[in-house]
Amino acid sequence: MKKILITGGCSFSDCSNEHTKTWPKHLAEMLLSCIPVHTGQGSHGNGIISRKIIYEVQHYLQQGVVPEDILVGIMWSGPNRYDIFSDASPPGYNDSENEETNLYENPTKFVRENSEKQWYIFNHSWQKNYFNSAYYKLYHNEVMHQLLTIEHILRVQWFLKSLNINYFMSCYTDKVFSDRFTSHPEVKYLYELIDFNQFLPITGEYEWCRDVSEFEFPDPNDMHPGSDQHQDFVKKVVSPWLESKGYI
Repeated sequence: MKKILITGGCSFSDCSNEHTKTWPKHLAEMLLSCIPVHTGQGSHGNGIISRKIIYEVQHYLQQGVVPEDILVGIMWSGPNRYDIFSDASPPGYNDSENEETNLYENPTKFVRENSEKQWYIFNHSWQKNYFNSAYYKLYHNEVMHQLLTIEHILRVQWFLKSLNINYFMSCYTDKVFSDRFTSHPEVKYLYELIDFNQFLPITGEYEWCRDVSEFEFPDPNDMHPGSDQHQDFVKKVVSPWLESKGYI
């Protein structure tokens, strides 16, 4: 049986981009005989990233794939990204100034049995959209969003460990965890439960590409790594770590 490689994340892990080959594609090519299942999508928050991973793992287990034939890799996104499931469009979603939210297939879906796209993505950088800006004005709380991100991570961690599935985690930038908020008493006790032995030895792929990679960003004004940087990252960080764990 070929190993199933299930990956998740935001734009740094999105494999639908025709111009940039991100780290999951490079990793799948390196593993050669794996079956790639890439769930990363631009602007995704950690809630929907975690749900997609759990859903795909459960799907393949139900198809008869054994846990030792699954490898999971997740690159966590910004805590201030959010998502909701809704039977109807949130107020203001159909406003004429919603181009920003449609850049990343918003709304979206991931459960095969549901034909409707009912997951709505919130992004703090989308300023024109009413339902998005209203949420950040009225409900956004940085402590709460750090707490939720850690809960999403722990849910996936405990799920995979309970099934003895090999996995690794990382961050798209060092903004995933903030010392200011992880030390908060409402957050600290959960943060201390994260198994950082399963994280790659970097603060974020962006920082690694900026400070270590021999390749430059395609656009100096854009923090997204290029194909060469993603490949360099897999070759020098991901692959050695997987080998050290005996996962490949």
